[in-house]
Amino acid sequence: MKTYDVSRMKHRCQFGVYGNGEMNPNTGAFVSKFVPQFSLWFGEYSQTINQQITLTGDNLTDTKMIVVRHNEQVNQQQLVKVGDTLYRVNNVADDDGINSFDVITLVRYQKHG
Repeated sequence: MKTYDVSRMKHRCQFGVYGNGEMNPNTGAFVSKFVPQFSLWFGEYSQTINQQITLTGDNLTDTKMIVVRHNEQVNQQQLVKVGDTLYRVNNVADDDGINSFDVITLVRYQKHG
């Protein structure tokens, strides 16, 4: 994506992984939690009706699309924390050109176990 109004990038999110956090003093076991690695400014990306239908057909509800400046660190093995909500990266439509932007599809993260 070559064009995006930079003034729309007014939100901050954290990229990271789900890993060992603090130790539970009662059991001695580590409690898993979101561990941030870096943060980026992002803007909202509006989905077309066709995109919404396609995502719903793939059983991808609770999705959010964001735009960030191109960043090599962003990948599909990461989680993204927006406010108090945790998402997993479902897709990265990247563009490695000069002054380019990446569109990232996020799906609400469901902790298993």
